[in-house]
Amino acid sequence: MEFENALYAGVQIAHNFGAAAIAGTPIAALWFAEARQALLRPLAWLTFIAWLVQAASGLGFGAVSFFMEGELPEIHHLALAALIVKILCAALALILLSFHFLRRGGTPPGVAIWRRLCGLGLTALTAAAVLRWFS
Repeated sequence: MEFENALYAGVQIAHNFGAAAIAGTPIAALWFAEARQALLRPLAWLTFIAWLVQAASGLGFGAVSFFMEGELPEIHHLALAALIVKILCAALALILLSFHFLRRGGTPPGVAIWRRLCGLGLTALTAAAVLRWFS
């Protein structure tokens, strides 16, 4: 049980840092948009990596459960809906940033993209609270 708890804690640490970054990085980008244009491109990459960490650590929760307990966690109703919202937010954010990187190359994202990323991050954080409470 100690090893299983250590695995869950490790996944939770990664998930928490990813959660802070998916919401905080777009907010910082909007805050610094005018004054620090040079920061926006690295912040976009940090946001992209944070969403990847969120997705990977989310899968990590299921993987630890499956390999340590032999089954995936049972979640129903509202918790399942919240999980789907989180997955959709991650997918949309990664798609949005990928299209930007492919189409715009070296230019940083504009305010409209940062606002969308902020909305996705805050929506995912809200869904995480619902998932945690109802699962």
